[in-house]
Amino acid sequence: MRLDEIASALSQADQARMAPELSPADRVIMEQACVTLREAERTAIVNVETGLVERFTQNASSVNLQAKNIRALVTKINKIPKSLDITETVIKECVKVLKAIAMWCTMLFLLVYMSSCASMTKAQLKRVNSLAVVSDSSMTGPGSVLKLLDEVRLERGLIYAASLQGADTRLQELNGLADAQSQQTRLADKSDVCINILESYIRALKSVSSETRWKQNGTELRGIGRNMDSLAIAYNKLDWGTLYEPGIAKQIGKTTGYLAEQYGKRRQRHVVKGILEHGDTLVDACVKALVAELKSEDFKGLIANERTGLENNYRAYLNAATLTGTPPQPAFDRIYIESRQKIDQAESLRRRCITMLQSFSRAHTALLKEMDNPATYSEFMDELYELNKQILALNQK
Repeated sequence: MRLDEIASALSQADQARMAPELSPADRVIMEQACVTLREAERTAIVNVETGLVERFTQNASSVNLQAKNIRALVTKINKIPKSLDITETVIKECVKVLKAIAMWCTMLFLLVYMSSCASMTKAQLKRVNSLAVVSDSSMTGPGSVLKLLDEVRLERGLIYAASLQGADTRLQELNGLADAQSQQTRLADKSDVCINILESYIRALKSVSSETRWKQNGTELRGIGRNMDSLAIAYNKLDWGTLYEPGIAKQIGKTTGYLAEQYGKRRQRHVVKGILEHGDTLVDACVKALVAELKSEDFKGLIANERTGLENNYRAYLNAATLTGTPPQPAFDRIYIESRQKIDQAESLRRRCITMLQSFSRAHTALLKEMDNPATYSEFMDELYELNKQILALNQK
């Protein structure tokens, strides 16, 4: 039976069990029938949610290749380039060869700078970071909607249990609620498998686009240069022989640090663009899967069922209170109102999820296209000016 069919049958059974002419024994029989229908409803809900999870999982498996490529690119950018390792080792080893290092560092810098692999522009870096930060803070999915519905389902189940007069049927209803709640919570968590993939991708994108990626090696090399310069000054004071010119190590550290940063910038752009290219397929697949399910009749049917079920269950409680002459409890009135609000929130969240996911997909595609735009004239001149300063400083040592 479909959820709407079960809801209709349960509503009729609830009306029948409230008939004043029923004997206590017949009322217990009717309550048992109602509890059986309630169990059928929970089973149907679990089946619908299981189907959603299976489809999400199937779609998630289709993006494994893109995810693998992205992980490889992140691992790649995490490795320090061998050329920088060599530079650092040489600087540490001996101050006397710094002049020679200065010459090939300048040549290497020119080759790197004039290569076709440009660095990320300020606008590109800002957009990548903005997309990552905004998406990281607002990414939500079907699991959040299902959890709201789970809360409503539990609350209306407690209201319904209060309408049952038989001890056994009431206990059976409460046990069924507890078992279903655990199962539905697991399904809600599993339904966010595609969201989890997107969140992992966003974290990777945020990490590789960070300024730290290209600043850290430069900072380290400048520090090495300063330390070696201090060592040269201390050595000269010992008067043990050949004097080493103070300042050369510091300048070489500064220059090699700048070289490392420029190399890092270009390397970062190459990796970020590669991640965006692989990620665009991943994002498109995940977003389409999520939006399709959020718009599906199954998903909308879950929300509609909670809306109908809440009203029917509360009516059953009110009818039972009238039958027994017991005043309705204000606590249940409050639960009913709060549950109605949660259902409205669930529907609103479903719509917002769709809008947010579609906007994220469009923004991601636009960002990928933006990566092909060259640096502005001012950015190019700023880097060229800094390059000239470094070459001049080296030639003066």
